[in-house]
Amino acid sequence: MKKKKIVVLLGGVSAEKNVSLKTGKYVSKSLKKQGYQVKEIKVTSNKNNLIKSLKEFEPDFVFNALHGYFGEDGKVQKILDKLKLKYSHSNSKSSEIAMDKKKTKLIFNKIGVPYPKDILVNSNSFNKKLRKLKFKYPLVIKPVNEGSSLGVKICKSINELKKYKLKKKINYMIEEFIPGRELTVGILNNKALDIIELKTKKNFYDYKSKYTKGMTKYIIPASIPKNIENKCKKYTEKIHKFLKCKGVTRTDFRFDQNKTLGKDLYVLEINTQPGMTPLSLVPKMAKYKGVSFDKLIENIIGED
Repeated sequence: MKKKKIVVLLGGVSAEKNVSLKTGKYVSKSLKKQGYQVKEIKVTSNKNNLIKSLKEFEPDFVFNALHGYFGEDGKVQKILDKLKLKYSHSNSKSSEIAMDKKKTKLIFNKIGVPYPKDILVNSNSFNKKLRKLKFKYPLVIKPVNEGSSLGVKICKSINELKKYKLKKKINYMIEEFIPGRELTVGILNNKALDIIELKTKKNFYDYKSKYTKGMTKYIIPASIPKNIENKCKKYTEKIHKFLKCKGVTRTDFRFDQNKTLGKDLYVLEINTQPGMTPLSLVPKMAKYKGVSFDKLIENIIGED
């Protein structure tokens, strides 16, 4: 039987381009090994080239290995929908909401999931809103629409916060800082996988911790109380289901045993297109469950 023709979209135009290139290469290698006809398309800002390449190859399936803007935010999904192509991960609407940290929090609020409080700022409103801040330091500032912890900074004082360089036309979020342990939970086949605790040499699991070998210790399964484990899995499945996500997703948490801000567990965000590199978390979780990388990729394209 002739194996499917699969396009792997990689690269892209976001700040996470390098991560996407790595994800795409590993996915592509796995698919070729499994006998698929694979074409890699490096995505640029030229949408017409992308559409032309897709039409020429006529794939049976598109593996979306893009991260961040125009990959994870519903934009490329809308193009694939118009071309009536099947693709991996969540649909355009789910992707758009999940990529926007503010929209996601509105969903968290709606379904009763605990999350840190925040305010929205941009380069115009920044100074004015700083004067009215109700949060105690340290606090976190981050772009509303970036992944891989890009642009996330923990500020210990107002002076540190004032030094943060805001780009124009980008919305940011100033958020309560939740101390404690970093936990993350993946979803495969609509079921939560085992929880990983991330112990990093940095203040938090930032870009360097994520993509530099030896910067982070991964503990699976996380050594946490059973009630916290159950809550993490329950919230992860609840968010995935409510957003109508598809394939693999990953939800990040902070577990504060001291209940510094009143609660012991907070959801930080959901990631609808987790990385697929050797350092990536979902492949680690799958491996712990006895699911190889090839099997995981097979599962994502719906061949399993």
